[in-house]
Amino acid sequence: MNKTINVTRSLLVLISAVLTLVCLVETCRAQERLTVDQAVRIALEHSLQRRMAAKDVDIADEGLARAQAEFGPTVTLQGGLYRYDDPPSIVQAGQGLAKLNNALSAITSGQVPEVSLPSDSRTYYGGQIKVTQPLYTGNKLTATRQLARANLENARKNLDASDNDLALSARNAFYTVILSRQMACAMDEAVESMTGHVQEATAYHDQKIVPKLDLLRAEEKLADLKQQQLYAHNNVELAQTSLNYVLGVDMDTRYTYDDAPRPLPMPLDLGTCIETGLKNRPEIGAVDAQIRMAKAQITIAQSDRLPTLALVGEAHHYEPENEDPSAQIGIVAAIDLFDSGRTSHKKAQAARNLEKARIAKNQLFRGIRLEVEKAYQDAQAAQKSIDVAQKSLDTAQEALDAARTRYKVGLSTSLERLDAEVSQTRAKTNYIHAVSMYNIAIAELERAMGKE
Repeated sequence: MNKTINVTRSLLVLISAVLTLVCLVETCRAQERLTVDQAVRIALEHSLQRRMAAKDVDIADEGLARAQAEFGPTVTLQGGLYRYDDPPSIVQAGQGLAKLNNALSAITSGQVPEVSLPSDSRTYYGGQIKVTQPLYTGNKLTATRQLARANLENARKNLDASDNDLALSARNAFYTVILSRQMACAMDEAVESMTGHVQEATAYHDQKIVPKLDLLRAEEKLADLKQQQLYAHNNVELAQTSLNYVLGVDMDTRYTYDDAPRPLPMPLDLGTCIETGLKNRPEIGAVDAQIRMAKAQITIAQSDRLPTLALVGEAHHYEPENEDPSAQIGIVAAIDLFDSGRTSHKKAQAARNLEKARIAKNQLFRGIRLEVEKAYQDAQAAQKSIDVAQKSLDTAQEALDAARTRYKVGLSTSLERLDAEVSQTRAKTNYIHAVSMYNIAIAELERAMGKE
């Protein structure tokens, strides 16, 4: 009995150890440290938005393969089985002629040779095979292939642009998490500092050193800070969930972060940024592909005015009407002499699309220049605001240290101490916000320059 109990206990201990190990592994996995570059990589691997853009590339690739296949031959197989109520009229006529011929043969004692009567079967069956190889289509097949290639390039460039947008969204979501976490830490420190002040005010009030009003002011401010602290921590949870949505991972996934990420370098020259954007933006490649597509559509429209040539080979065998197989081969030419202006309007429509694509390219260049310049100016302003916020924070911290000292020795009131606490908290949150906005502005600038 005791042996059984010991074995059972050992099994329970083993199971508990395994479950604990699994929980630790899952916790470590869930608490993986995340950097901004890792966030971008995860987003590119898991994003549903990118999967849809990648499917567009696959679709365009299949379209190019189909356009290539149009140059090859087409083999058509056709078969049929027919049942008539009465023998077809042509068969009846053949039977009548055969009977007449045989009657003449009998009258002429065989001078007219006899022939066999056509089958009176009312069931006919057989098949036909046809091979068609295009020889000349007025450049329609070549233009269709060029259109498919341009469409594939357009899809690839759109995928690159989607990757850049996704990378920007991942960076913004990551920096928003860092901002919310730093804001929450700042509020935690503010609550801790104010809690200490309330304790000091309580002690001074008990010793009749400060009036009741000082203690009430401190307690009121502490309550206000605690409320802000709750909102700050709630923003952390919301920011983490938003980041998971952008990354395409489970919404309950949690990471650990470096709350002091390295500030991104600021480009020195606006002209270089604009030049880089006009060179690297994938949207330019996409609109160039659209221009090529419009040109190919014009060629396709023009081909409707030209003749087409095709090599056609055909063989068929039907019984009992045509028991002997027959075959033929030849070149078939065709041209539309009149189509009520359909080809002209089709060509004009394609020409308008080409004009539209060229206008879109000019507009895109202007938009890229504006986007880069705005992002550059925003980054510069954010960089300067960091210096201003740092100086303000240093001043506010010095003022708070002085106010604390003066309050302890009875040279100032609680109101002066509270003002210093509020100013220091505001200066710290302003500095945190300035650093985060700078990193986001740099990310916006890199996106405008066409960097992933």
